[in-house]
Amino acid sequence: MTSVLTKRHIKRSASGFLLILLLIVSACGSKDEPAGQGASPTSAASATIGQPSAGASGSASTAATKKIKDAMGEIAIPAEPSRIVVLDNAALDNLLALGVKPIGAASVAALNEPFPSYLKGTEGIANIGTIAQPNLETIAKLNPDLIIGTKVEQEAVYDKLKKIAPTVFIENVGVQWKDNLKLHAEAVGKTEEADKLLKQYEQRVEKFKKERGTKPSQVALLRPRQDHVRVYLPETFSGAIASEAGLTRPAAQNVKGKQHLSITEEQIADLDADVILWFGRENELAYFRDKIRGNPIWGTLKAVKSNQVHQVSSDTWLSGHGIQSVNLMLDDLIRIMAP
Repeated sequence: MTSVLTKRHIKRSASGFLLILLLIVSACGSKDEPAGQGASPTSAASATIGQPSAGASGSASTAATKKIKDAMGEIAIPAEPSRIVVLDNAALDNLLALGVKPIGAASVAALNEPFPSYLKGTEGIANIGTIAQPNLETIAKLNPDLIIGTKVEQEAVYDKLKKIAPTVFIENVGVQWKDNLKLHAEAVGKTEEADKLLKQYEQRVEKFKKERGTKPSQVALLRPRQDHVRVYLPETFSGAIASEAGLTRPAAQNVKGKQHLSITEEQIADLDADVILWFGRENELAYFRDKIRGNPIWGTLKAVKSNQVHQVSSDTWLSGHGIQSVNLMLDDLIRIMAP
């Protein structure tokens, strides 16, 4: 009897010991369990929402900014932007001249067309649509820290752009190209470089004017269109460059308050000047070739008779709008009109 009781006591003691051991192991296991495991998906998500990673938090708290004034007012932008998207050719031209390569840029007229051939170093720049229709989704995927555009062209999408990244707008391209260069330079921290580029250009202009002296210098700037010829007046980009170089316009083309005149085959005489420079896109040359140059009146023009009709690049004279195109335009004037 005693032996039986002893055996039962031993079994009960062993069972109790095993129970205590299991409880200890279970408690230790819960303490060593990796963070998040065992918690419900909802509670795990709740613990991370609104909590940036240590790296992101540190970056946000240390990123320096600066304030500049653009066509939209005052804006805070990164002090040293490194991922820049540009929405017009003026900004692409100027930034490359300043030694800054954007990560994305807009085509001038057609989607995915090559960037202007006169610009060097565009390899690897992503196409983000056209100047008139930038693709916001493509821009967002590039994760820019600065966007540079033009109020006249992209004001309708400004609010959407600035949700992607701080956005700097010039008012418009054209006669204010020097101010545009200065704003672009300020945005990317290259003001000294811009001042140097402008000084070099102005020295070249003065040299050109000095060499020409009082030589006759009326110039006409023509762009063939599908059903007329557009005459570019002094208050345009190309017209402003010609004027700064000391060149004048014939009376019929010296019109203030307008940018262009539309001339048809009945008005060919109004195209005349000492020198005619023309630039246009290949798909718009038929009217100019057939209706203007094919007309007998064209042969009576002073510039035609003296063999002073010259085709120049539309990439620079029409679409450039930046410091690089300006210097190439001056190259053309020196080649054609310098003594």
